Formats: sequence, C-alpha cells, structure tokens
Amino acid sequence: MNRQRAEVALAWVLLVGSLIGWPLSAKWWARDEPPFVLGLSWLAITLTALDLLKTSRVHRDQDQKEAADA
Repeated sequence: MNRQRAEVALAWVLLVGSLIGWPLSAKWWARDEPPFVLGLSWLAITLTALDLLKTSRVHRDQDQKEAADA
C-alpha cells in the first residue's frame, strides 16, 4: 500500500512540476529551443504524469473490488 501512495505522490509532483516548469523553461533556460519542440517535450511529461495518476486510480479501484469480492 505504501508503494501505491508513493507512486501517486510522485505523479502529483511530476504533474505540478511540469505545469510550473513548462512556462518557466520557455522564459529562461530553454529560450533557444523551438517552442513547438519544447511544448511537445513538456506535454509528454504532463501526459505521463496524468497517465500515472489514472493507472494508480484503476489499480486502487481493482484492489478495493477484489477485497469486497473476497
């Protein structure tokens, strides 16, 4: 159970970090990158975080269903 909580916490940190880091990187340290490429990179990070959150929710729901069925 602790592993699932750690995965959810990591996904939230990744999601919040990507939402904050995206505009900051465009303003400061990645100014030379093409905006489209930079946007795709950050979009991939954001979508991965959302996928981790969704997957952890599905696993939690399945565990609860299995516990209720047993």
